[in-house]
Amino acid sequence: MKTKGLIRAVILAMALTMLFTTSVLAAPSTDNYQEVPGTVYYNGTELSDSGPLSKNDSGENEPITDYINGNDHMDGASFRTAIGDNADVYSAWNGYGIAAGTSISLFEIKAAGAIPDSIKNGTFIAYIVKDSYDTATNKAFFTKAATSKKAAIDGQTIKLELETPMTWETDASQYVIVLVKGGSSPTPPDPVKPVVISKDYYEYPVASIDVNVDEPLPAGITTANITPRELGRWSNMIKRYISTNDTLDSIDWPDGFERDKLLSLSALTAVGIEINYNKDAAADGDITFHVKIDGFKGTFAGTPYVFIVDPGTGPDYRLAAFPTQYDAETKTLTFTVAGYQKYFSYAIPIIGDVKLKTPPAPEPTGSSSSGCNAAPWNLLISLCAAFLCFKKYKG
Repeated sequence: MKTKGLIRAVILAMALTMLFTTSVLAAPSTDNYQEVPGTVYYNGTELSDSGPLSKNDSGENEPITDYINGNDHMDGASFRTAIGDNADVYSAWNGYGIAAGTSISLFEIKAAGAIPDSIKNGTFIAYIVKDSYDTATNKAFFTKAATSKKAAIDGQTIKLELETPMTWETDASQYVIVLVKGGSSPTPPDPVKPVVISKDYYEYPVASIDVNVDEPLPAGITTANITPRELGRWSNMIKRYISTNDTLDSIDWPDGFERDKLLSLSALTAVGIEINYNKDAAADGDITFHVKIDGFKGTFAGTPYVFIVDPGTGPDYRLAAFPTQYDAETKTLTFTVAGYQKYFSYAIPIIGDVKLKTPPAPEPTGSSSSGCNAAPWNLLISLCAAFLCFKKYKG
């Protein structure tokens, strides 16, 4: 499975379930872990159902090592990825029962007793990790939802101010607050070629996604035929395989794109879009999509692009890149797919931030300087995933 062709073939055959076993990723340390009894608060409000991460819903012991190493119902590899491979875990808490759509900027853990000196005297951040269930593997799958600034200790309270406010997804959502010393792996040296970044990838529920299109539409298509759809079984593959960096060699960019200036592609999220049409009766043509994502946490340091698998480029499969506009006020992405039948009936547009090399700053008039180099840049490289093939709709 060392070649990208074989990896993609396995994915497309839907036989790929777990390339990265628990032995591949270095396990974070739990040598200093201590259970700290207490209650979790959000934005000053008590969470009605929360507490130390020690027991599951059945009341059975469920230590942090089960999350990190995995067990019969937990994907340890995804948990380690969410909190950082080199993290040193000192404590953790469960959180349930917040109303869907609630924006949270502050968590507080009010300890039932004295906070241990090892935590009181240390420097920590926290990862808020989303617990989702994957029907394909019958295991819980974990993704990072937010990161705190440095933890502050005030008496018996641990205060965790989030770097960016997070939105609680659904009433029944479970999150885990993990107090970490050390954090993610050290930043690697400057890469010698463009890289793909997936550390900011976040998946939004389909209820948060609204898809609209410009009219008139090609004959045989109406607005009612175009709807958002759950990613379903493709969800884990996207999170795991977007992508090894050879993905950058498998993208068909639009005319005029300066490939030699590419620094990075940051994968931010993905959405499922279905177009229900009769292949024999509907006309082909261009469709302009307006995709609004409530609570979108992505930021674009470069230029927004959408990437869609071209099913006609098998067996290796290539991604087509579509220039995209983003309205931050309405949280809406706009892009046009030329010849929609090439990619639909069901496709997964992957939303990414494309960063290009910054040209040197102009030399000030009269300066004796010999020039100005572009500022150095560092990028975290995360595991990403490959490519998904979708069958065209047959009416």
